[in-house]
Amino acid sequence: MSKPTIFFDLETTGVNITQDRILQIGAIKLHADGTEEVKNVLLNPGIPIPEGASAVHGIYDKDIEDKPFFRQIAKSFAGWLSGSNLAGYNSDNFDVPMLIEEFNRVGITFPDPDTKFIDVLKIERLVNSHTLGNTYKRYTGEELDGAHDALIDIYATIKIFQKQLENNPDLPSDAAEIDALCQGENRRVDFAGKLYEKDGEVYWRFGKHRDQLVANTQDYCNWVLNSDFPSETKMQIRRVLEKQKE
Repeated sequence: MSKPTIFFDLETTGVNITQDRILQIGAIKLHADGTEEVKNVLLNPGIPIPEGASAVHGIYDKDIEDKPFFRQIAKSFAGWLSGSNLAGYNSDNFDVPMLIEEFNRVGITFPDPDTKFIDVLKIERLVNSHTLGNTYKRYTGEELDGAHDALIDIYATIKIFQKQLENNPDLPSDAAEIDALCQGENRRVDFAGKLYEKDGEVYWRFGKHRDQLVANTQDYCNWVLNSDFPSETKMQIRRVLEKQKE
């Protein structure tokens, strides 16, 4: 590529873009001539690291207590990033907005207007179709005849699931553990996926109050309750509001 591309990854105190903070920045700048520059920086987030986050990335409060704050490295790091494209894995949805938020807190405009973004996960989804037929062929080497017939699709799904377990021995085989794995850190509240639970509190998963507590957005709750949303989602919102009154 005509200008450097920086592949980077962040470890953080959590997945809330506005409330959580960066703990580690790993980055490799690939130059057009093939040379590399590597950065690996631990940061003090200024807030305690939740145990759940530490269990994922292995960074604990004691590891960063003498490390610099982001504001101390922000100017030089922004200079190093300037003039490069940015790349990562699921970076468009998390790493890039998280980094932008940290720069905004210290008054630095980022990224440069001509920066281009490469998300390897999105490329993977483009080059490896995840339709049932293509996924079936990828796992079995066979064509799926009669796709979109309900029973044929079900048998194909069962075979894919069996192959997933067979090819990935680290996957849990218990249904509860698989359910938890699919949900990730933020637990399911409603089946339409409009809400999620974290640390015993219910948050919005969409809209202008995304990642905010449902209990703190009464007007928005009323709007959802009076609009065209799934009845089960509305039931869960009412439960949150009723619990708040207790």
